[in-house]
Amino acid sequence: MKKTLALLLALMLLLTMGGCGKKEYLAGEIADPGVVEIGVPGEPAGTDPALYDGSLAARAMLGMLYEGLTVVDESGCAVGGVAESWEVTATDDAAKRPVYTFTLREDACWSDGTPVKAEDFIYAWTRIISGEAESPCRYLFDVILGAGSYEDEESELGLEATEDNKLVVTLEGDFAGFTHMTAGMAFSPLREGERLYNGRYAAQEAAEDNTVTLTPNPGYHGAKEPAALTLRYRFGDMASLEALAADGTLQATFGYAGEETAPLTGSDGTAYYYLLNTGRVTEEAERQALAALLRGEEPAGGLPQQAVLLTYDTGTAATAGEALAEQAEKQGMALTVNALSYEQYKAAREEGEYDMLYLAVGSDYPDDAVLLGYFAGGATGNYAGYRNDAYDELLEKANAETDEAARAALLREARVLLEGDGVLIPQGEGRTELYCHSALTGITCDAMGLWDFSRAEYAAA
Repeated sequence: MKKTLALLLALMLLLTMGGCGKKEYLAGEIADPGVVEIGVPGEPAGTDPALYDGSLAARAMLGMLYEGLTVVDESGCAVGGVAESWEVTATDDAAKRPVYTFTLREDACWSDGTPVKAEDFIYAWTRIISGEAESPCRYLFDVILGAGSYEDEESELGLEATEDNKLVVTLEGDFAGFTHMTAGMAFSPLREGERLYNGRYAAQEAAEDNTVTLTPNPGYHGAKEPAALTLRYRFGDMASLEALAADGTLQATFGYAGEETAPLTGSDGTAYYYLLNTGRVTEEAERQALAALLRGEEPAGGLPQQAVLLTYDTGTAATAGEALAEQAEKQGMALTVNALSYEQYKAAREEGEYDMLYLAVGSDYPDDAVLLGYFAGGATGNYAGYRNDAYDELLEKANAETDEAARAALLREARVLLEGDGVLIPQGEGRTELYCHSALTGITCDAMGLWDFSRAEYAAA
């Protein structure tokens, strides 16, 4: 009997020791089903939308704290956010400048229950235009009449609140993308004198332990569904976040969570492309053959004997360039990969000494026209040297088209033309990984890289 008992104890000890080296992440029972604890590497992001910088800390939170006049739906069309509707007219003078009159939702509220007013937008935008807030998006506001020449508070701007819920914006010239621009983070409203929130959540001040808590905003009435669960963000280094994921504190993390947990992936707001320099690759057959090679397809002949690729010397750009050179060699083409630091890359890009260019594109607001505008004839960022009258005509029509569906159709047609000419070859998006507890669902990420936990929920056991 004693011998049997000793064997059983030894077996239990072996089993226990065998399991000691294996950590479980984001597992176990949910301590509070009304809260999601989220790990984010680094320091807490500020909550001033004017200072939004596209960092992970900002993308993980800010999209749920504010809502602009408009939002952009999955079809790429601008729809009402705080604005219930808008109309576009023109000034009475010879300039015929566009005038946008936005009617705000009567039930749009701040997190203290008071209404969002037109003056809140004017205050927020003016502090950026004046330089009071040093926003990286200051350049965007130059589309507003008077913003480009603004000097001081005596300067006149094309901004007027004709009623509490009527915001009138006069632009310098035709720009149908304005309702997409107003969906950008920098165009969010602010209440003068106090930090309130008009999105689905309200943020509390960052605690000493580097946690930030977001609670559902009961006054939210907008384009999206109201939030349900409280969010508690825990910021720190990768080691501390891993420990929190292992001890059951976190239910989601942008840090490490083991090899066995499959992550949810979302955009980081950056898209990658190869461009062909039409000033050097002048033959249509060569462009189409190079485009096929860049898509990972078998070129049907027509490759030039040699070519130069300008790219970065870090990350996937460098490794992709090396792999591409190997593929080109198999096809009988000598590809010189000019992989440079970013500053050197920018200088070489201006010189135009390349046949193919690797390009990373981010945007400060959601609009397909941002990328397509780089290829307009005479555009500053037209690094492909592309010239196509039909393409330029499509962009001009889109720039003046205020019907969202019609504008989206024009932009799609322009993109088809651009890719069909073998000039733009998409290479995918930058990705961010979020690891979640198996019971946690409903989390999404949009094309701008803004994470949305407002519909998060725990599955029933």
